[in-house]
Amino acid sequence: MKLYKLTALFLAGASLLFSCAPEGYTGLDGGYAFHERNIVSIAFERQIGDAVIETVSDSTGTVEIRLAVDMIEDLSQVSLTSLVVAYGATASAARNDKVDFTGSSTPTITVTSQAGEKRVYSINMIPFVESFAGNYAINGSYILGGLGEATNAEPWSWGVLLLATPESKSWCWAKWASLGYGPAANYDNYLEITCTKINDDGTTEGTCINYGGVDGKHWNCLLDGAQNKEKDGQDLDLHNFYRVIPIGESTWKKDYALGTITFKDASGKERVCSIFDSDIVICEGAAKKVVVENQCMAFSVPGDTRWDATTTPRLNPILYTDYMKFVVAPRYYFLLVTKVDQIPAASKVIGDEGDIDIEDIPDDPGTGDNPGTGDNPGTSTDLSAIAGDYKVTSLKILGGGRTGFDEIKDKPWDWTGYVDNYSPTNATKEYDNTLTITIDGTSGTLNYGPGADGEYWDYTYKNNMNGTNNTYGDITVDMSFNFGQLPHGESTFTINTETMVATIKGSGSTVNGMVYGPGTHTDSATSVSLTVPSNCIAIAFQLKPYDGTDYTYEDRFSSSDLNMIVFHPNYYVMIFQKQ
Repeated sequence: MKLYKLTALFLAGASLLFSCAPEGYTGLDGGYAFHERNIVSIAFERQIGDAVIETVSDSTGTVEIRLAVDMIEDLSQVSLTSLVVAYGATASAARNDKVDFTGSSTPTITVTSQAGEKRVYSINMIPFVESFAGNYAINGSYILGGLGEATNAEPWSWGVLLLATPESKSWCWAKWASLGYGPAANYDNYLEITCTKINDDGTTEGTCINYGGVDGKHWNCLLDGAQNKEKDGQDLDLHNFYRVIPIGESTWKKDYALGTITFKDASGKERVCSIFDSDIVICEGAAKKVVVENQCMAFSVPGDTRWDATTTPRLNPILYTDYMKFVVAPRYYFLLVTKVDQIPAASKVIGDEGDIDIEDIPDDPGTGDNPGTGDNPGTSTDLSAIAGDYKVTSLKILGGGRTGFDEIKDKPWDWTGYVDNYSPTNATKEYDNTLTITIDGTSGTLNYGPGADGEYWDYTYKNNMNGTNNTYGDITVDMSFNFGQLPHGESTFTINTETMVATIKGSGSTVNGMVYGPGTHTDSATSVSLTVPSNCIAIAFQLKPYDGTDYTYEDRFSSSDLNMIVFHPNYYVMIFQKQ
């Protein structure tokens, strides 16, 4: 009985199998024949991607292929590298045959089924040219950096994010831009992109030559130490962020599936970008976008955007600074380019970045007490070296219970003339001012003058953040009694060589300021440090709290700039660089 059941099941299964015979089963003598006559797969030399095979009718079909014509020596002799047809069928061409794509007629391949029926496939070749290959002029760049979700308008209003051209923040690179190696050094440079290889997976490879333009200069990717918020005066190497395309020759690989291009230098270091042909909208709500007139290469930058218990002690004092956006937490570097027919011969200079050796400043070159303590920071009693011409390089304030100094210009929302968090304010007028010092023994003269703009800062605090991240109201306070202590124009001074306190007498006023030379000066009681860069001096003034009647302190002001500047300021430090 069991054998009978199994036999019955087998016969039933066999009946079902042969009742579903492939197309063309006819029951001819000797068995059956297939009518299938299709191309299953096909490939040619230098083919990009898979062929698109379509059946048009019983007798016709099409094959569409893309060939890298620039890399095929003879288009009349293109090798057929693979051909698979339906089971039992035959084809009019075979592997390694040559196909002519130069003739007036379209090449064809005829597939004949086992039953003798034919289908003629037209082989339509689309020339593939690597669109990335060619010559490019570098026109500009943007940097996106800072903390917070960049697509959300709120962090932009707080000032913790920045999208800007690096040259617009000229003070970050001032030392190097004066030598021609700032960010704008790239903007007469050219890229020569050549495609040398097409891989089986459809990726392309080639070489890139990054020319230095007529002047032979590239941006040296160095931060001016005057803008180092964690070690004043220490220059920093930012090649890891902004040297995205190696100088001279490098290689590249384009992945069409991922939409990326990877540049690789001689050491094997890789940088990945995507190419955009239109504006890149970062945050529509905050109207932040990269304006792309032609093309843009967008490189992801490995900045540190963590904001947690381990990072906040370090980041709080520098949260709103350019240093934070360019050095600590840069996110993207956008390189604006334009494709050109040819590179001018005079611009085909590999060039260099100049001298990029950085002198390390010792962590603790000398200590002294904080401004106003009355202790000698260690300056020699020979004061003749102080004489000379100087220019303002930094203005700092300490107050509000904070553990470090804040840079005046890094708080644009606190001053009159505020436009946005990235534009100069009235306070920035003080940064080009000049100071001339003459000295004879322990006394001398000062001449504090306006810079090229012919203006001084108005020394006025104004709460410009009302309605965004606080509700302090419209508060405007004249703080010239603190920030305007150094007399404008000519004044005289004497220095106590034991305390290094200078008594300065101007027209109708006398003020005291402590003089500091280069080095790091730390208050042993609070551990607050002031670093004066090499070739600089600092004058620190003790500040007084606002004692007017228009505004009064409230506990909710405790962590605000309003508290630091108006109600509980401690010290104002003017740092001058010798010219």
